[in-house]
Amino acid sequence: MGRVVYFLRVLFISFEALTLCILAYATTSYSHELQSLAKSVSMNDEMMKYLMLLPSGLAVWVLNELRQLVFEDEKTAKLLIKWPEYWKLKCHIWVAVIYTFLFSATSSMPWLSKTGISTGSGIALFASCIVGQLIVAMSVYSARFSVREITIDAKKL
Repeated sequence: MGRVVYFLRVLFISFEALTLCILAYATTSYSHELQSLAKSVSMNDEMMKYLMLLPSGLAVWVLNELRQLVFEDEKTAKLLIKWPEYWKLKCHIWVAVIYTFLFSATSSMPWLSKTGISTGSGIALFASCIVGQLIVAMSVYSARFSVREITIDAKKL
């Protein structure tokens, strides 16, 4: 039971969840302002194609970093698996995977609906997904450093 509660806490009490809450608040409370912003932003089609790939590119990078986090080398993997707090690390990894897929899939919604970021909700959705994906990426990057420190200290013993 304690592990489930910990997983839910990590999932719902995070900067990623805060980003989703801010998105929901902004789209409901500031829809007119967002619509005005969307009308004032003009980008060429070529720039939009590359901008659309940004969340997916970040998702690929995050998933690769998560794989390397645990399986950097065989000795590190064995140390981590024997580590008593390894289950917490796995919770954080799964939450990162969930948010990575969520932000990547959600960021494509404006493009699938053919409106792009020309609507207030489209620009809010896309911008918040990029921010959320960057938060996930920074968290994973930070976790790689922390795990590296832990395994270096453990290898010295």
